[in-house]
Amino acid sequence: MKLMTHYSRTKLYGLLCTCLCFCLLPVRAQDMASNSNSLIVDARTEVICKSMTQSVERETRTVTILNKKGLDAAHFFCSCDMFRSLQKFSGELINASGQSVRKIKKSELVKSEYSSSLTTDDYLYYYECNYPSFPFTVKYVWEVKCNNGLIGYSTFMPQMDFSQGVEKASYRIELPAGQQCRYRALNTDGKNIQVKESTGPEGQQILEVSAAQLPPIVSEPFGPSFAELFPRVYFAPSAFSFDKKQGDMSTWQKYGEWQYNLLKDRDLLTEPFKSKLHELTANCTTDREKVKAVYDYLAKTTRYVSIQLGIGGLQPITATDVCRTGFGDCKGLSNYARAMLNELGIPSTYTVISTTNERLLPDFSSANQMNHVILQVPLPQDTLWLECTNPQLPFGYVHQDIAGHDALLIQPTGGSIYRLPAYPDSLNTQQITARISLSPTTEAKIEVQEVSRLFQYENEAGIVYLEPNKQKDRIRSDINLSQADILRLHISECKEANPSITFDYTASSNQYGNKTGNRLFIPANVFRKGFSVPHITKRTHPIHVNFGYSDADSIRIQLPEGYTIEGLPRPADLKSKFGNFHSSVRVNENEIWIVHNLFMRKGIYAPEEYAAFLDFRKQVAEQYNGKIILKKKPN
Repeated sequence: MKLMTHYSRTKLYGLLCTCLCFCLLPVRAQDMASNSNSLIVDARTEVICKSMTQSVERETRTVTILNKKGLDAAHFFCSCDMFRSLQKFSGELINASGQSVRKIKKSELVKSEYSSSLTTDDYLYYYECNYPSFPFTVKYVWEVKCNNGLIGYSTFMPQMDFSQGVEKASYRIELPAGQQCRYRALNTDGKNIQVKESTGPEGQQILEVSAAQLPPIVSEPFGPSFAELFPRVYFAPSAFSFDKKQGDMSTWQKYGEWQYNLLKDRDLLTEPFKSKLHELTANCTTDREKVKAVYDYLAKTTRYVSIQLGIGGLQPITATDVCRTGFGDCKGLSNYARAMLNELGIPSTYTVISTTNERLLPDFSSANQMNHVILQVPLPQDTLWLECTNPQLPFGYVHQDIAGHDALLIQPTGGSIYRLPAYPDSLNTQQITARISLSPTTEAKIEVQEVSRLFQYENEAGIVYLEPNKQKDRIRSDINLSQADILRLHISECKEANPSITFDYTASSNQYGNKTGNRLFIPANVFRKGFSVPHITKRTHPIHVNFGYSDADSIRIQLPEGYTIEGLPRPADLKSKFGNFHSSVRVNENEIWIVHNLFMRKGIYAPEEYAAFLDFRKQVAEQYNGKIILKKKPN
């Protein structure tokens, strides 16, 4: 259900300083090239709709690749299925001198079907373009024919990657008289992008978009997501016909009606299975217990396989088929769970959601804004959200990819937007308790208990499915010691609605710090290796802290025999709009007790606050990287 997958992100890279660099570029494009890895010289899309079920898309794209980091933009991709087929294709590779060095034929495209974990009629044409010297230019011209239904139109997206400039790009869509297309522009303010609407001589609706001289968008640390930055224009029909199913997408309510009709007769179960289901829940005393029994049964008896069949991948396979085969995709598994709950007299709602975009456009309904299906179960005292595709997730837990996201509830009365709950930042906790025994030669024995909850649990929980040696490697990678060995590891997982995972382990190190003369320099905290402080640069975009959390560390260091304390990290008590940090150091006889407490707030902050944001993180990092100085006692 995703409209487009953008290329992998790239970082800013210096332009090759050669006169040939600009020979293919118009003068106005040369300024953009200095900050780009690739440059769209010309991109044109023309969509001619012949009816509600047929269209032809003609596309031309000319892109100059300025350096190795822009190479992804040189590749060609075209996704096809039972509705879309590639009719024509040609390509041309041009060197830095403007000479054509080769032609690319359709027969050279690689046709790839998807993996064995995907049941689909989709396939992909692609061509991987490589050339030994930069810059070079590649031009593609192709045509796609669409049959049997149009539930959406291609999106105008002139920039498809960070550090990519655009000289010019255009989009034109033409529809027959009486067939209406709606559009919505996003992230276009202040950019040279215009949308023009007109009527053709035979009453056709014509929409045209043009873009020119778009400077590259540079990826920044803690920056907004790709979707929040890049300009684009969505197009969607009002009335539509898709796989012989008529629908109205003028509002979310109307689109939800169409989606609900796709569920008709898909939730039937066999009589023997109905009896088995009642036996399974016979000892349950509440509806919540029954829902959990269904969720656990689903986890034990089914597996996720992406199935993009049936009304263009929008209709779930039947509950009886999931029951018989033991597999399904998000639609099929959610519908299967819905069917089982319905048999038990528990109502639930098929729910469409995006795992990438938090917000749906409330006044612009379109099919390509969502890519996933879950199940809502509104119990009298609690509303449950069931992720039916991942049996590893605890019952009742709302995971990171959907927490706080808008969703479309598919009900008999149509679709309605509902926002899922999100956990408070303060509950996403990680607590580390450690005891470290040091020897006079900086050898150390380390005993650790680490407890992670909610989103921090989710980030760590995958470790339970690794082999024992891989589990130890994972723990070792999180410790900021070049020489460490995990001797013993015990993992316990609590799969409740507010889940947690606990690591109990012992480790040893032959070098916990450094010895210089008669002094030992000991790290205060080796457990926050991943806390980063980006370099300060001129900031363009707002600061996005997408994940709020609380870390609490309690570290006791046993002094080695024959040494005294010469220097300790200074305590800190930092308070800012981005979060708080507190540290303390206590000495009790031959033991040093270090406490670090960090709370980071989820939020969006102005670019002007970047220096203050980095200063806060720098002060926290200095505490985490603090040193304890021990001095050998005189004989």
